[in-house]
Formats: sequence, C-alpha cells, structure tokens
Amino acid sequence: MSAVYKKPLFSLSFICIALLFSARINASNVGFLKYAVIADFTKSDIELLQKEYQKVLNNNKPGDIYSWSNKETNNGGEITVIKQYKNNENSCKRLKFKNYSSQQSAVTYYNFCLIESQWKIVN
Repeated sequence: MSAVYKKPLFSLSFICIALLFSARINASNVGFLKYAVIADFTKSDIELLQKEYQKVLNNNKPGDIYSWSNKETNNGGEITVIKQYKNNENSCKRLKFKNYSSQQSAVTYYNFCLIESQWKIVN
C-alpha cells in the first residue's frame, strides 16, 4: 500500500521543486536560459553568470571571448560577443553562451539591447 502513495508524493515533490526553481531563475534575471545547462546550476553559479554576462555586455567587443567558472561547483562557460549593432538607436549585442556543468553542455545565442540604461534581452 505504501508504494501507491510514493509515486504521487514523488510527483508532487518534483513539481514543487520545478516551480521553486522557475521562480528562482526568474528572480535572478537569467530566465532566458531556463531550458539550458543553467538547470544544473546552483544559486552561486547563476549569480556569477549574471555578473559575468553584464561585464561582457558593458566592456567587450565583437570577437572577444570571456571565460568564467565557479571554483566551488566546477560549472562555468564562455561568453562570446558575436556582433554589435544598433536597433532603434539602441546599442545592441548578440552573445553566444557556451555553458557547462558536470551533467551537460550547451550553446545558446541571445540578443541584448541597452534600453533606458539597462541591458535587456530582445530575442
């Protein structure tokens, strides 16, 4: 009889964890990566990634590759500025994210524009 209750409890636990994780990603301003390797990242990985891609957006030019890693988790990646352009007078950059965890690695691309003094995703 206990086997009958284990499966629903597991499913409920899984759903709760997924909902909490989704909220955490959205709160950390990296929700655009929620279906990528970031699913394996810890809170400190996400905070570091966010800090690093903001640096790249503010300081790097096309062709620059910026590597980052979290020594605590061994997760990390590379952020490459693919191109820089204007969109409605806003400065924009296309970034390539090559992130890895112990479980997987993936490459994703996103466009950001500087709108009202903040970098915003415009995909």
